[in-house]
Amino acid sequence: MDSSSNGLQSRFLLGFFAHPGTIEEYLSLINTSIVDKEPCTVFYHNLHSLYSYFTSSSLRAFYQDKTVLVDGMPVIWLYKLFGAKLAREHRITYVDFIMPMMKQAQQNGWKVFHLGQQSEIQQQALNIIREQVPGIQIQGHDGYFNQDPQSEQSLDVIDTINEYGTDLLLVGFGAPRQEAWVSAHRDQLNASAVFTCGACMEYVAGAVKTPPRWMGQMGLEWSFRLFENPKRFAFRYLVEPILLGAILAFNGIKLLVTGKRISH
Repeated sequence: MDSSSNGLQSRFLLGFFAHPGTIEEYLSLINTSIVDKEPCTVFYHNLHSLYSYFTSSSLRAFYQDKTVLVDGMPVIWLYKLFGAKLAREHRITYVDFIMPMMKQAQQNGWKVFHLGQQSEIQQQALNIIREQVPGIQIQGHDGYFNQDPQSEQSLDVIDTINEYGTDLLLVGFGAPRQEAWVSAHRDQLNASAVFTCGACMEYVAGAVKTPPRWMGQMGLEWSFRLFENPKRFAFRYLVEPILLGAILAFNGIKLLVTGKRISH
């Protein structure tokens, strides 16, 4: 089990929970975790992950006892709708988070390891990080190996991560594979801080275009991605939100009937 979330409040809402925080608060969490050797494991929630969370009992189990940052303005809006005093700054996307994280690692001499993506894309992203953050210690391994729990290839990858002396591990397989792999192997990983990061390195490498930051602040990144790749994102952005809305409404009614609080 991980240590506490370094003061980040766990907020329950309509059947799920998260730990909304600013970039500065999550950088502080990383610092505390690595300096004090207090393990932390950080997942994230956006509308897509919430839909997967409610439709997969195994994914819900993976999230238990984890710190969960909010990676989606609609999730912030949902919290605000039920009275939470949150702002845009409490939504963290890796497009904005990755470079402050890397600069912090470089300044403190921490070793970073990224796991995921195709080797060519990953190496391109790592080279860009090395150019923008001179002196950073960062290595990686692609995501194309047998990710089954305790498979020989997974154990070999864990040995590579541990032998490197990793302080901060970023795992980017995409949900739910990244959450499943981290949950199955967390106790074998020596890295103090472990974050799932999805397609982060695809954005760093430029393999996927980065939406204008004003669109992220307005919660409109989804429209940019949908327009860019409608085949990949049509169901995620046009169908899943409707289904998720029905799930959340049902959860709200169920909580009211049982006399439980919708949020706390």
